[in-house]
Amino acid sequence: MTPRERRAIAIGTLVALSAILALRVVPSVLRSGRDRLTLLREHATLLARTREEMASLPELRDSAAVLSQALIALAPQLLSGSTGSEAGADLSGRINLIASRAPAKVERLDPLMDSLSNGRLGRVRVHAAMETDVRGLVAVLKAVENGEEVLYLDELHVQALHPAGVERGPEILKVEVVVSGWYIKRSGPQERKQPET
Repeated sequence: MTPRERRAIAIGTLVALSAILALRVVPSVLRSGRDRLTLLREHATLLARTREEMASLPELRDSAAVLSQALIALAPQLLSGSTGSEAGADLSGRINLIASRAPAKVERLDPLMDSLSNGRLGRVRVHAAMETDVRGLVAVLKAVENGEEVLYLDELHVQALHPAGVERGPEILKVEVVVSGWYIKRSGPQERKQPET
């Protein structure tokens, strides 16, 4: 091989390697560098956001303390019990007490399923069927509305048994109400399901 041929082969090889470098390697390195720069910027943004949140941590602790104190101050207005079944039993007892003072005769008390909750507060509902007169109905409604506990009358159905009856006397009303109340849930794991009997 002559020196001229060797030089042509060397130049051709050099041009081919330069083309491979320029068309394959350099764009790949640039793309990889751009991806790493983007990732670095995202990490820097995340770090800055984390620092801001960490700086506001004392304020969050103060807010949590204030909310806990407000929740404790609310306790006398809530139902007793830390589970839905305990609070439902308390609500049923309160409805019985309200009915006995009205006077009204409670025929049936049925707990209703309720999944509404707000943080540590949970809600229970009870459907009550009772028999009373107009005065008793007014007394029941006032007791639910004005009681120490925060109770809500969700539904009210009233039916006169014999509106055009011949007998003189107090009118007997069939009353069905759905009453709800709030309780403070246990702060640990969710309440365990009670075994059915």
